[in-house]
Amino acid sequence: MDGSPSLLARASARIQRHASLRDARARGRIELAEGDVRRIRRPERFGLAIMAGVLSHLDGPEDALRALSAARRLLEPTGTLVVDVLGPGGLPTHDLPLSIDWERDWGDRHIVRRSRLERRETPEGLRVAYATLTDVVRGDGTIARLPASFRLWYPSAAALVALAAEAELAVVAVYGSHDLDPLDHDSERCIVVARPVLVDPNDPDTG
Repeated sequence: MDGSPSLLARASARIQRHASLRDARARGRIELAEGDVRRIRRPERFGLAIMAGVLSHLDGPEDALRALSAARRLLEPTGTLVVDVLGPGGLPTHDLPLSIDWERDWGDRHIVRRSRLERRETPEGLRVAYATLTDVVRGDGTIARLPASFRLWYPSAAALVALAAEAELAVVAVYGSHDLDPLDHDSERCIVVARPVLVDPNDPDTG
């Protein structure tokens, strides 16, 4: 699921180029849907949901809580949610001034991309403001400048665990890599595995 039609189109094109993905889609194993991960409404319930790189593109803890709650509602009672974000070792450690990322020739055009990064530590994680300037120099010497900017939010592991609990998800494991290494300060990833909190209707504290 993605809110961008253009990114969904790119995903669809990639699926068509890959035989096993194309076959999985034909068998109904892959579906692309345009929508907001904070407001998912589906009649089905799933055994597994994965949010890879999603929370960082939301606007902080409130949005993250909505997305986690929406994901929990999609799960079967014994289903599993995997949340995958950048870990401490993968986060920028300092601001970066506007500088050249890359430049290349494309036909009769010369393209130069510059970027700038500003970071801000908060109790719930790291907020990053990222801006790019892409200059396209045409053969006649004219320049087209294409600016872009966006904000990212990288929750700390503690904040992510707390948000999961608030979304009625019980965290069963935390890893620092896709190889299931323990999470530490050098970990490139922060992977949280959670399951819905099971409510006992006979328990007065939860029923």
